[in-house]
Amino acid sequence: MLNSLRAGIGLQAIFFILFFGTLLPRMNNVIGAIICLTIGLLSLFIGIKSFLHQKDAVLPTLIIGTSVIIIAFTIFAYFMGEGGYPPLILQ
Repeated sequence: MLNSLRAGIGLQAIFFILFFGTLLPRMNNVIGAIICLTIGLLSLFIGIKSFLHQKDAVLPTLIIGTSVIIIAFTIFAYFMGEGGYPPLILQ
């Protein structure tokens, strides 16, 4: 189970490197959205799987919470229009 937690943390680290390293704006919008959703959904699945199999549920809960935030950010940033502009994924 520790390896799956490491994988979940690693996926989230990759997302934060892409985000704070300003690599996401340089990517194609569709590819960026797919990558962010994939990272978020995989880490959510890993977090839920770890939560069900561990007695101490603090770290899996943090992984689940962070992955939900990543998914919510992706939906907000790529799939919602703003101020009369179409969603970023359609541009």
